[in-house]
Amino acid sequence: MGWNVTRIVRRLRDWVVGLAILALTLLIIAKLENGQALRFSGTFLAVDGDTLVVEGERLRLEGIDAPELGQTCDRSVGGSYACGTDARQTLADLIKGRDWECLGTGRDRYERLLVTCRRGLDDLGSLLVRSGSAVADGRYLAEEAMARRDGKGIWGGAFERPSDWRRMQKLEDVEQMARLRTLLPRWIVNWFEE
Repeated sequence: MGWNVTRIVRRLRDWVVGLAILALTLLIIAKLENGQALRFSGTFLAVDGDTLVVEGERLRLEGIDAPELGQTCDRSVGGSYACGTDARQTLADLIKGRDWECLGTGRDRYERLLVTCRRGLDDLGSLLVRSGSAVADGRYLAEEAMARRDGKGIWGGAFERPSDWRRMQKLEDVEQMARLRTLLPRWIVNWFEE
């Protein structure tokens, strides 16, 4: 069986054309999805370390998780500090007077629009994780590794991951309610549950 060079060239050409068509189709789909995304720019307000408000819309920075406002962390030197408040301040400083554009299509369980925010080549989520003001939550793992290595922000001491801290807060609330139920007469507990 001999190799027919013309036949091989045609098959190779067909594969190249097929891959080019597939790539073009994927680009068109990406462009259509991007066109349907909600875009925001202008003056943003930092609600906490990973949530913004603009034009009445709550925006959640996708791929990061910042300490909660009531959360404290420990520094290697200097003791406890309000790391949730610090995270919000870092976000506020980054967005202050700058031309950020936030783009998102999905929503989280609290109906906040999940967004990525960019200004030129800067990515807001990346800057927050790199500064040690937030942990990576699916993205920005390299930035988290750098912040951890350099001991920046929350990585300069001990802290609970924000998701663990929230879970513990819910458990404490449940335990407090259980203690309250044992102290109050049954009819008062039933009245509050109705």
